[in-house]
Amino acid sequence: MRSGRIVDLRRRKPGISMHPLRFRDAPKRETLRVRRRRVRAILLLALAAFFALAAYGVSALSYLPRFSVDHIEVSGANDIRGELVRAYVATKLWDGSLSFLSKSNIFLYPRAEIETALKEFFPRVERAKISRQTLLGNAITVSIEERKPFGKWCPSTSLGASPESCYTMDGGGFIFAFASTTPRFDTMYEFEGSLSSTSPSLGQTYLPGRFSGVLALLERLGQAGFSPQRISAESSPTQGGDQDFSVALAEGFRLRVSFGADVGAIVKNLELVLSSETLRGREDELEYVDLRFGNRVYYKLKGEEQHSVE
Repeated sequence: MRSGRIVDLRRRKPGISMHPLRFRDAPKRETLRVRRRRVRAILLLALAAFFALAAYGVSALSYLPRFSVDHIEVSGANDIRGELVRAYVATKLWDGSLSFLSKSNIFLYPRAEIETALKEFFPRVERAKISRQTLLGNAITVSIEERKPFGKWCPSTSLGASPESCYTMDGGGFIFAFASTTPRFDTMYEFEGSLSSTSPSLGQTYLPGRFSGVLALLERLGQAGFSPQRISAESSPTQGGDQDFSVALAEGFRLRVSFGADVGAIVKNLELVLSSETLRGREDELEYVDLRFGNRVYYKLKGEEQHSVE
């Protein structure tokens, strides 16, 4: 009997794999990953297309005439022409630009922005409010409140300056119009000084933060029987800015005071000085009374030197 030969299957030539199935699994796994990536890409593209179409639909819907402002009503305009206000609001609603959402949409129009812009464009407008006339209507109402004239500011230093060079101001010191364009302007007060010469006078505020104190003094002087006419802010270069002001009275002399001083004390000291033996009955001879230095009062008679009274 021929001797058999035992073959050891564990022995194999280098480079020959004993597990050929592993090479067949790799392509399947790779194909599965590719399919998953392709599905994700398709889903993302579908979502992007959906949102793009939805955005386009919303934008197109906002421009439909049934949702657009078709009428502008203006109320409260007296010295300002209502047509100008209406035209200005229309330029804000239909400015020619193609924004994503229509600015003239009755639900989306920039109400607060237009209200602020109205006050900036028309200095005479103190308050502006825009509202819809009806809940389902396409009309809006622009209600404005104009500033009330209180005094006029003039660059001239002489009383009774020409209206062409003067401006109208309200009770807060805000300069909002030319005096010549205010038909019902009638006031006893005239103001000068304190405005920046590098900026237009329109839109500036006279003595910001101090004007209320000036008004308090004018009221107290009127209660005491005096007649203020012109108020002049005086610049003090050594202290910087406006520190003092003067009030020209119809009695013929000027009153010089400092900002922040007690108005009651000012009027009381003025009455005491005028009732003194030196000045009693001589108001028409006075050039000025200076009350800027506490209990020491200075005065000057026309054609004479300055004197003081304690």
